[in-house]
Amino acid sequence: MTLITKATRSFLLACLIALAVGGVSCFWFLHKIMDNEASEQLLHEKEQVEEYVNEIGVLPKRWFSISDSLWAVRTHPPVPMVMGDTVLFSTVQKEYLAYRQLSFGIATLNGYYQVNIRKALYETQGLKQALLLAFSGLSLVLVGLLFFINYRLSRSLWKPFYRTLDTLKTFQLAQKEPLKFRRTSITEFQTLQSNLTKLTNQLRQDYQSLKTFTENASHELQTPLAVIASNLDLLIQAPNLTEEQLERIGNLIETVGNLSKMNHSLLLLTKIENGQFTDAVELDLSSLLSEKIDLWEPLIRDKGLALHQQITPNVRLNIHKLLVDVLLNNLLGNALKHNQPNGSIRVELTQNTLILSNTGPQPTLPVDQLWERFSKGSSRTDSVGLGLALVKQIANTYHFPISYHFQDGWHRVQLSFNIS
Repeated sequence: MTLITKATRSFLLACLIALAVGGVSCFWFLHKIMDNEASEQLLHEKEQVEEYVNEIGVLPKRWFSISDSLWAVRTHPPVPMVMGDTVLFSTVQKEYLAYRQLSFGIATLNGYYQVNIRKALYETQGLKQALLLAFSGLSLVLVGLLFFINYRLSRSLWKPFYRTLDTLKTFQLAQKEPLKFRRTSITEFQTLQSNLTKLTNQLRQDYQSLKTFTENASHELQTPLAVIASNLDLLIQAPNLTEEQLERIGNLIETVGNLSKMNHSLLLLTKIENGQFTDAVELDLSSLLSEKIDLWEPLIRDKGLALHQQITPNVRLNIHKLLVDVLLNNLLGNALKHNQPNGSIRVELTQNTLILSNTGPQPTLPVDQLWERFSKGSSRTDSVGLGLALVKQIANTYHFPISYHFQDGWHRVQLSFNIS
């Protein structure tokens, strides 16, 4: 839900609540006013009758000069004054109608009488209903007009904010030019744009510094490692070396190789996290996977492993060529390294999933830790613990859900993707 929609809904809800409360309050006040007016008219007519009797001594013969509904009945005193509401059936309108009636006693020269004055209430009820409908209609029109004005005004006021968001969405860490926001006359949005400009400029500078440091560090580390490896290769060929010396030199060569692989993997991870692989192209994943399996098959056979593959042809995927190469190599390499004698490897590719399964011992780490850097599910020394971290980072880059689980002696990694 957008900010404008949320604000407009809140405004509309507030208006409707105010309209309901105001309508009920107005109707109640109108009812009280008309109710009091009816009672006051009856009391006024009573006073007129009493003034006439006090002046003349008898009841008036022409009642219509005082009230349109008045009659008197001779009775015995005393008669208390009573005012109440009643309903009477109208033969004209064929329904029961509401009235208010006032009864009181009065002494005349001709005797004691009970005077009854009646006033119709249904007329005021109709007036109240008409006024209520008029108020409701006018209020709805007013709320609709205010709703429209508020919506248009909100769109106009918040337009610089949404323009700022659209500009911010285009921001890339690797871009050379700073973000350029459209100018606005609203002080708060000016402050927001100024702070965003400072923040993105600082991010770009930090990114460039990190990128330069990573590349330089990788280069500076790779050169001495290559020199060490070269010298060790020469040293191991020297004559008159003892068995113990050969073993130590072999361990050093293996350690240097692991350091070189770790350096390369960390550099690759950093580049992926920094979004440096943006040139995705449509690739034939089926053909690439088949080629990789052909390259890895001799190693798989040498280790005495059975290979089962089921590859759906013409599965195409939008991804960077180097990253898909790293992805497949790490998945196949893990299936080979973490296997068991006379084990098996299964490769399945469908239009929506890539599944690699292999036999092997149960991992020594919890499943959720296997994706972390330098986490090893076994005690092998030839693994630097970055293979699955690379796979996970590549999957996250392209929003491919990936999962791992171990069951019945089988490791299973499943990668899901959307086909373009």
